[in-house]
Amino acid sequence: MNKYISIEDFIESQEPLNAALMNQLRNSILNAHPKMRERFLFNTAMFGVKNELCYFVVLNKNKGIEVGFHRGFQMSNEQGLLESKKRKFIHGITFKDLEDLKNKEAIFKEILQEAIILDEIHEKSIFSEILQVTRKKKL
Repeated sequence: MNKYISIEDFIESQEPLNAALMNQLRNSILNAHPKMRERFLFNTAMFGVKNELCYFVVLNKNKGIEVGFHRGFQMSNEQGLLESKKRKFIHGITFKDLEDLKNKEAIFKEILQEAIILDEIHEKSIFSEILQVTRKKKL
């Protein structure tokens, strides 16, 4: 597994189509809220306002980019795009390419806003709880 020093380094190392998709996703996420911040943690691009609320990763065998929402299990999923993939907490949306993002962009922005609201009303970061559950399983 490659180690990257920044989100820019991570994106630049991707295949051109994935890099373009990541840049567009990154811009959409960063523009979703005036206090949205990003950081590179665990070799992953993380985004949040108060706590970490989402991240994006390249799916195996270049099947697209997934935006995972830490509180996905609490989200309404009225739009039907969030997938749990048998995960307890995180649910995500997969984007195959820029055209797929264009087709889902309005719904994606709605989902981002719901994630931001959940982040704002919860005091504790769900991300820390996920890490604790993962660590307990390893012991």
